[in-house]
Amino acid sequence: MTYSILKMIELMGDDFPLLLSSILTRIPIVVIGQDVELIDDVSDSLTSLCPHRHRMVFWRDFTSENEIASVWEEEKHDYEVSRTIVCSLASNLRLALERIKTFNGWILSMPVGSKVLGTTINEHEIRKIIERIRSDSKNCGILRVHSPSALSFGTLEPTTSTLALEKGIVDKILTRKRQSLERIKRLLRKSLRDVDGSADLVSTILTLDDESDKITQDVFDEEISSYVHAARRAVTILSRIRLAREFGAPTTLTERNLFEAVGWDSGNLGDLIQLILSEWHEDFSDCVKAGALSGLGAWVDSMWGT
Repeated sequence: MTYSILKMIELMGDDFPLLLSSILTRIPIVVIGQDVELIDDVSDSLTSLCPHRHRMVFWRDFTSENEIASVWEEEKHDYEVSRTIVCSLASNLRLALERIKTFNGWILSMPVGSKVLGTTINEHEIRKIIERIRSDSKNCGILRVHSPSALSFGTLEPTTSTLALEKGIVDKILTRKRQSLERIKRLLRKSLRDVDGSADLVSTILTLDDESDKITQDVFDEEISSYVHAARRAVTILSRIRLAREFGAPTTLTERNLFEAVGWDSGNLGDLIQLILSEWHEDFSDCVKAGALSGLGAWVDSMWGT
């Protein structure tokens, strides 16, 4: 089965904003469960949380560290190239662990109680794998798939994000979905007034589950796209501020100035700076006045393994 955005929001509840933040900032995510097909479905579905990125599948699109490293290197030198998200399915877990050192931006399926290419994956082995991932990335997200309708998520280290943006996106999605469905149902009810049909027929016509999923996906994609485009405009502005500073101009923006300039009013500056770091490998924290940016230099180092 494929998990829609709406389904993930409904199943994960308060865990969803943290999951979305982790995906956007390229914290590696491990998806753990006993049902191999199910955790692979979840892992694949998670890639839809960043519609602005190019999806790559380990062992289908690339098979070595050098190949993915070249993709990331191109990102560092070209603001226009598509950013990536990597999905690794359960059957290729051992190969990924053998061939890859850095898993930032990866989503990995880990089947508990299964043998993958001769390696038995139990809880002890899972802990060892997570510690290995964490040693390079400094943090790791863990999504437990208890059953098709029971998912839980957390990170090993506390997030530095306020999650204000992610919570705002969820609120907008649910509000706009409800408003759109109400308009559609109101129109359909008017059309059905003179129809001589059973209550079951009317109920069937007014059942809009598929449309609900589509509306949610459309609103989600729109919100993420708007945020990424605002961040891209911020990169343009801040890169010029940095250039001016290099020539001796004591130029620093305020958070309010920057947000007004890029046309964005959700989340906060620290979250925007983190997105810029994960998308464009640039730390502009010294170009904006705000007290919420402390510690981001270390975050940059851990993010890119420098």
